[in-house]
Amino acid sequence: MSKTKFGLALDLGTTTIKAALVNLANGKIKRRTTIFNPQNCLGYDVMTRINIALRGNYSKLRNLLLSGINEVRELLKFPSGGPQAIVGNPVMLSFYLNQPVLELSRYPFRSEITEGRFLKNPSRYVFPIIGGFVGGDTIAGILSSGIDQQPGIFLYIDLGTNGEIALITKEKILALSAAAGPAFEGVGISCGSLAVSGAIDRIIYKHGFRYQTIKKKKPIGICASGLIDLLAILTSLGWLKPNGRLIRKVALPTPLTITQSDIRKLQLAISAIHTGVEILLKKIGVVPEQITEAILTGELGASLFRNSLIRIGLLPKGIKQLRFEKDLPLKGAIKVLIDKNAIKQVEAIKRKSEHIELANEPDFSQLFIANLRLAPW
Repeated sequence: MSKTKFGLALDLGTTTIKAALVNLANGKIKRRTTIFNPQNCLGYDVMTRINIALRGNYSKLRNLLLSGINEVRELLKFPSGGPQAIVGNPVMLSFYLNQPVLELSRYPFRSEITEGRFLKNPSRYVFPIIGGFVGGDTIAGILSSGIDQQPGIFLYIDLGTNGEIALITKEKILALSAAAGPAFEGVGISCGSLAVSGAIDRIIYKHGFRYQTIKKKKPIGICASGLIDLLAILTSLGWLKPNGRLIRKVALPTPLTITQSDIRKLQLAISAIHTGVEILLKKIGVVPEQITEAILTGELGASLFRNSLIRIGLLPKGIKQLRFEKDLPLKGAIKVLIDKNAIKQVEAIKRKSEHIELANEPDFSQLFIANLRLAPW
């Protein structure tokens, strides 16, 4: 019988639960999996779930999350007793740790998970949060990207349900949650999909629509990178107005379609990210041209076309250097399992991080409405 030790890395997201079984001897991933968070049956966003929990359903929500964790453990065949590293947003971590969520339901949106937690039986490390709805997943993503150790100014964006964004310099980190909703993860989009086998992850238009799917499987839906490509193509063709109005029916590969309702949901998600980035840049007093590199993570599928991101207004055109990496938060959890110095880095990132409450910014509402426009900035 093999004596190889394995650890479990967990990313507890609002929409999905991601996990990896890691060989602790060589740091290699033996197996990995992604499932939908079972809590989705009670609401797609954290505020809905908090309100449901406060109406006497806390235990139900917690048990749903734990059932999802048990499911990924079984899928990965994780041996009991192995070490675990857990990241997630503040609401998911609160349910996991059996912490109250009342203070997350009202301003100033405080969580009790201010420091990393070491738990026993089995051995587990739970990442600290930054503040508000910016969680340990953001710290883990910054950790695994390595940008906190480099000179320059970096922009970190997680295109997930919470839309966590951070601006990182050598001296400090400003972070906020843009509440983008689950559209970038395919939820609520008629043709949407996670970035899994068969998801359309790249679309181009040359005498008609052409596309590629992940692992070249039969198309099952369109993941984030494909959706962003599609919106950019439709705007460039003039079939989609900057205000989001679809003026020509789009013939996509059967049975896929994109509807006016889909576009409205994507507009809201894009504006949330756009507005969050714009406010952080103003806070630190820099222009896009001064950004050393922008790092995007999430259910992206393929690396995104820079032109697609700029055409729909998701990123400013002044940003020159882009990097796309899937599952950076999960990779941060993996790093803690295999690198004995990683927790010190986690603590250092936490110390220099400052949370910005987006809704408190005086020009937030005005910017959000203006940024619904699908156009470069």
